[in-house]
Amino acid sequence: MNHEEGNGKGKQSSISFHFITPMPYILLKGAGYELITSHDYIWDGRNRTGDHCVLQYTLNGRGEIETGGRRHSLEPGDAFLADVPGDHIYRLPSDSPRWEVLYFELSHLALHLLQEWLDISGYIFRIEPGSDLEHLLWATYREAIENSYRDMYQCSRAAYTLAMSLASHLVTLASSVPLPPVVERCKTFIDSNLHRSIGLQDMAEVSGCSKFHLTREFERKLGLSPGRYLTRMRLERAAALLLEPANLTLEQVAEQSGFSNANYFGKVFRKYTGMAPGEFRMEGDLYQIRRLIRSDQ
Repeated sequence: MNHEEGNGKGKQSSISFHFITPMPYILLKGAGYELITSHDYIWDGRNRTGDHCVLQYTLNGRGEIETGGRRHSLEPGDAFLADVPGDHIYRLPSDSPRWEVLYFELSHLALHLLQEWLDISGYIFRIEPGSDLEHLLWATYREAIENSYRDMYQCSRAAYTLAMSLASHLVTLASSVPLPPVVERCKTFIDSNLHRSIGLQDMAEVSGCSKFHLTREFERKLGLSPGRYLTRMRLERAAALLLEPANLTLEQVAEQSGFSNANYFGKVFRKYTGMAPGEFRMEGDLYQIRRLIRSDQ
């Protein structure tokens, strides 16, 4: 474990955890509190190395995150969850004098657990000041700084508690802000017809709008086009089928996940994951492959 402290308003502390695990646990890999006043504070996820995700919560002041070419202001109560490495930059903007944050580094498995709800709520979301979740963030930070996590199992317990509480929070956020009807109808249609040959025209007809309007609304709410969402869900279904004990042939996997034939399926699978279906079947890491599939939007 590494532990650092600095000076500033209040105690600024951070700690990192390093465990070698024989199994894929969700782990808390680091935690910290920081009062940022230097405009040299810039984290560019495209240039960072690592194998984790960052949950950062704004306590006071104002920060900024840029993702997908768009900038988002981060006010008190705003949080984000970012993959590392990833397509994002977060920083203290030039017109803000300070940014006070709590941050946590979690293993990538946490992101996979939360992905479905992040797709709906987005990677930037609210955690109300004074809420139970904010109290949990502070409690987790204090336990980490006080060296309460002395082995990977205690560290994993803390990470799962945080991840599950965050999942419950995101579910609540997602249910409180329903998708527009056209997007919900399209998403349901896609999820129920992955094995069939469907296209954008079919999606538009089911959704009751033009292809242009559907694509615009789908991208606005979920961050990717209906066609890309269809491909992603087919690939995830295919990855799960490849790992089934029934040991389906590639032709069967292709057919059940909506690809026209095994050859085309293999080409698409390799394009998105960097490996052939047979190689993945040997590797058997569904979490890693899901991350690769979802990284190209």
